[in-house]
Amino acid sequence: MRQTTIRDFIRALTTPDAIAEDVPSDDRRNAARHEARQHVALRFRSSRLICDLTDLSESGAKISVLDGIVPDVDETVSLTLFDGTIIVGRVSWLKDRHIGVEFVTPVTDVDERLDFENLGRNYYQKAVRLQKSARRV
Repeated sequence: MRQTTIRDFIRALTTPDAIAEDVPSDDRRNAARHEARQHVALRFRSSRLICDLTDLSESGAKISVLDGIVPDVDETVSLTLFDGTIIVGRVSWLKDRHIGVEFVTPVTDVDERLDFENLGRNYYQKAVRLQKSARRV
């Protein structure tokens, strides 16, 4: 199975089938979006990456990938949020360095999953757990 690099991914954006639909990515989700500035662990095929979560809703997420391998449209992925929640979804679109993920099961309490103000020193413990989750086989 061939793994796609970011360079191939960017080149592929010029092809008409790079995005599953002609609907702009910002208009696809009906659920309220919550801006997020946190890391998530992304798993697909045999790859595990730490990526940036750009926004999150009950039905999906927008993820920013800096460099490396990216999943294909319609590929199943697993996200581990900062709070440890594991969410399974499928890639619905790819654009620039962003990936749109549609969740198989809706995520509840989105606001609470993005709030870390009361964690104190537990914040660092969660950061370490997230990094370790990306390394596990």
